[in-house]
Amino acid sequence: MKRILYGLAGIIGAGVFWISGITGLASEEGEHEISYDQVASESERAGSSEVGVEGMTPIYGTDIVDGVYEVTVESSSSMFPIEKAELTVENGSMTAVLTMGGQGYLKVFPGTGVEAAASELSEYIDFQVNEEGKHTFTIPVEALDQPIACAAFSKNREKWYDRYLLFEAESLPEDAVLVELPDYEALRKAAKEKRIAALREEAEQEAAEEEKAQDSQEDSSVSPALIEMEDGEYAIEVEVKGGTGRTTVSSPAGLTVRDGYAYARIEWSSSSYDYMLVGGKKYLPLYEEGYSTFEIPITVFNEPMEVIADTTAMSTPHEIAYQLIFHGEGIMSKNQTPQAAARRVVYMVFAIVLVCILVSYWNKRRRR
Repeated sequence: MKRILYGLAGIIGAGVFWISGITGLASEEGEHEISYDQVASESERAGSSEVGVEGMTPIYGTDIVDGVYEVTVESSSSMFPIEKAELTVENGSMTAVLTMGGQGYLKVFPGTGVEAAASELSEYIDFQVNEEGKHTFTIPVEALDQPIACAAFSKNREKWYDRYLLFEAESLPEDAVLVELPDYEALRKAAKEKRIAALREEAEQEAAEEEKAQDSQEDSSVSPALIEMEDGEYAIEVEVKGGTGRTTVSSPAGLTVRDGYAYARIEWSSSSYDYMLVGGKKYLPLYEEGYSTFEIPITVFNEPMEVIADTTAMSTPHEIAYQLIFHGEGIMSKNQTPQAAARRVVYMVFAIVLVCILVSYWNKRRRR
């Protein structure tokens, strides 16, 4: 009887050992079922943009006072959103804790996707979960104001994606930086002017083709709407939607009627737009200084009209989609606009002041 019991115990023990071994093997295989040797192709990385602006110089850890700072980070892709970043500077070395706006990436690597795919697992940086439940990555930072390669491994796609980050030195407190920083506004302005000059040259080279396409009405989407008004200058109420909601356009906007077709003069509340797209056709600014102003065709009244405006306000150009609604019932004479009324008030005040000065002058002369 004992032999039978010992035999059964041995069989059961062997079975348990065999099952646990299989389970452990399956668990181990599960941990390594993700292959980290895949790299996203260039077409799969569509939507990436350059970071930084021409003329920036690297700011190293030795140029910054030791401490912990909140720092602004520019990402080359909206698919790699960074909510905030905390920079630690210690003895000339820098690291940053990136708090992500999503949970779409399992690991990052300080380098390109190709380099990441050829590296060992131990070289990858895993995400951590902070007290708010957000995913964070702690990465080395070679320098501020310099694009840094940071490959990210997508959880859903299971591929490495090339991302570039730029930590902005101008976002640090003034007393934290030991070297003189460049005039960033001047750099952005120079970059914008260079970009506009290149766009104008491109537009001039394509002028003949564009004119031919416009004459043949090949692109009906950019054909101005017909309007039953005499040719001339008017004003029209316009409403803008889309974007971040912080940028607006002047309303009423200038309305020009030429040969029965309607065109609008759009003035943005920013000077950072270097072109607009309407139906795929590019329009450049009317003026080089002041708020960005464009003359574009009005393709439809009282309905949302899709446009794209390219802004340089984020260091590198970004195209932003907007909707403009031109209210056909809000057309008025140029003299009826609030701007015209304000000008008339200014002229009237100026005239009154001038008359008072003249009267005072003549009274003084008479007394003498």
